Amino acid sequence: MKNKIAFTCMIVIITLVLVFLGEKIVHVTGKYPFCGSCHSWDGPIAITNVNDDIHGAKNPKGVVVNCADCHLPHDNLAKYLLTKAKNGIAEGFTTLTKDPTKKDWLANREHARKNYTFDSSCLKCHENAFVKDNESTLPIHLTYLSFKGSTDEMKCTDCHKHVGHKDLAQTLYDLKDTTPHSWEDWEKQRAKQ
Repeated sequence: MKNKIAFTCMIVIITLVLVFLGEKIVHVTGKYPFCGSCHSWDGPIAITNVNDDIHGAKNPKGVVVNCADCHLPHDNLAKYLLTKAKNGIAEGFTTLTKDPTKKDWLANREHARKNYTFDSSCLKCHENAFVKDNESTLPIHLTYLSFKGSTDEMKCTDCHKHVGHKDLAQTLYDLKDTTPHSWEDWEKQRAKQ
């Protein structure tokens, strides 16, 4: 009998430790330093989030949104973890096998907005913006709710295209821009021709 109790206690303790460590690992791997290890090639894009004064580190109220807060679904834990694993494997593979200088972020922007931002992420923090009987709910948000589940369903990023990354469009343009900005740059480009 004592062996069964000791065994059960040991299983409970091991389970609690694994759950605690698992939660910590999920939390740590959803922040910029970790995400930046594979997204190092798009570091300037991540910095646009750090510089954002609403969702980034420059928020005067101290409310900071991490990468996983927007770029992973928050419908349920299984969907969150599955998407996290799938995206992590894909990004790791891309980082190891692709040339970052060939990535066209400008062309990829709409695809990224549609596939790598999730309404459940927005609603996790902004649920009060979508209350039907609340006087402060904007009419467009009521329209969003009325289209939910229909073929005309909207996404938050259909209207809020620039959310989360301050001056992202300019940053993407600057990354793509190959115009020489100094005499040395001009000489380097001329030498390649």
